[in-house]
Amino acid sequence: MALNIHIGLEWQVAGSRLDLATIAQLLGGVAETGTVRAAAERFGLSYRTVWGRLEAAEAALGQALIVKCKGHGSKLTPVGEQLKDLVDDLAQRLLSDSQQQREAFGKAFCAIFVPQPRRTSMACSHDLVIEDCVEAGLLPGWDVRYMGSRKALDELRAGKVDMAGFHLPEKMAGQPDMKELWADPRYFVAAIMGRELGLVMARGNPLKIRGIEDLVRPDVRFINRQKTAGTRLRLDEILGAKGIDPKAIRGYHHEEFTHSAVAHAVAAGAADVAFALRAVVAGLDVEFIPVGLETYCFCGRIELAVDPRYHHLLKIIGDRMAMHPGYTGPPAALESRRNASVSRVAAIALWQDKS
Repeated sequence: MALNIHIGLEWQVAGSRLDLATIAQLLGGVAETGTVRAAAERFGLSYRTVWGRLEAAEAALGQALIVKCKGHGSKLTPVGEQLKDLVDDLAQRLLSDSQQQREAFGKAFCAIFVPQPRRTSMACSHDLVIEDCVEAGLLPGWDVRYMGSRKALDELRAGKVDMAGFHLPEKMAGQPDMKELWADPRYFVAAIMGRELGLVMARGNPLKIRGIEDLVRPDVRFINRQKTAGTRLRLDEILGAKGIDPKAIRGYHHEEFTHSAVAHAVAAGAADVAFALRAVVAGLDVEFIPVGLETYCFCGRIELAVDPRYHHLLKIIGDRMAMHPGYTGPPAALESRRNASVSRVAAIALWQDKS
């Protein structure tokens, strides 16, 4: 559906009204086609109607607008040419000057009278593949906002979004409110992809960092993710398993909001090491030490699970994953959509250690 806005130009003379915009349009048709009959066919009018309007205009204006050429159809008189050009020039200038107003009117008109397809909203923990899909314009029907995994799930439960993208450590995924969410029949849960996480250091690894244990060294400056980020929660889980006190890490409270931001901080020399996705190191002058493989999941309204928009999203993400290092498909054990058991919680939070 298109909304076309035209300029009207009406001249009142001797008690009658002459639509100059229409007359100029008919004159233009005659000039381009060479005959009144062809012009009438172009505008979907009868020959009698077009000829009658042109004759009425000539009578009102007191001058001939077209002249018949024997064997060669019709052409405009000099006055006819002047009238057509004058009206066309005015209409063009008026339309050009009112471009913004016309666009604003069109949007407001369509908002009232033209049904708009409902957009699908997703709150998700930052992910390179999803970000790539959005920036490439591959998800036109989706509104995507980035935030921490736990906050994304809270947005879903509050009814503010249709779906959440998240990754959580087992301790967080197994909390009572989260287990309740996995069991709620109003939602589906699906494992989407495996992502490799590790330590990002400057090229050549000048500080000789070998693993998580080196983060407590006093000469190592760390840069972290924000408190609600799934990556931050995963790091805390690893630190706890290794008996490392986060307070002993220099820069633990220095935070950024995306994987890309912490990796760029290391590349720029603002920090010595970060914990991030392998995919972010591509193109940066940094090195990467793998620590483990995690699972990234979607949780959404149950009706979305059979929606073509969701399955199109999965296909786009699957195709795009091949362009980014450190990504794999989800483990086969995670294909079930809903399960409230402890084993299901562990599967959602699956972590394969590589350190």
